[in-house]
Amino acid sequence: MRVKLPKLVSGFNIRRQQRLPDLGERELLVLDVLWESGEATAQAVHNEMPDDGISLSTVQSTLERLHRKRLIERTKQGRAYQYRPTMNKSQLIAGLLRDMACHVADGDMAPMISGFLSYVSAEAPELLGDVSESLGIERTRDITAGGEDD
Repeated sequence: MRVKLPKLVSGFNIRRQQRLPDLGERELLVLDVLWESGEATAQAVHNEMPDDGISLSTVQSTLERLHRKRLIERTKQGRAYQYRPTMNKSQLIAGLLRDMACHVADGDMAPMISGFLSYVSAEAPELLGDVSESLGIERTRDITAGGEDD
């Protein structure tokens, strides 16, 4: 059975037709700092960057690019801007998955879910039971062990 994506993501607060912009490694690092802090100035983001070799002007340029991509918003406070992410990490991941489903799987959710379960199985097998339970999937061992509750 083929399930089209728009029915499944209608609950997410993400623009439906608009594809998320491509993000570079530095942009993701800056977003991580903002997700952790909630909001910050360019100087505060710079102070929290894991790579000491990044200059303040590079952080400012990265923040400007993220603002143009509408992934962060800013308000002027004195001479500096205060930056805030416009979506949380889960919303960004949901949007990236939506884009992947639309552009790679033509909106078909089956390969997306199958691929995700394969990924979890290989990378974090201890989470597979929790993920399956979250998806409402009965575990095979429960069924084969006569898992109906008496």
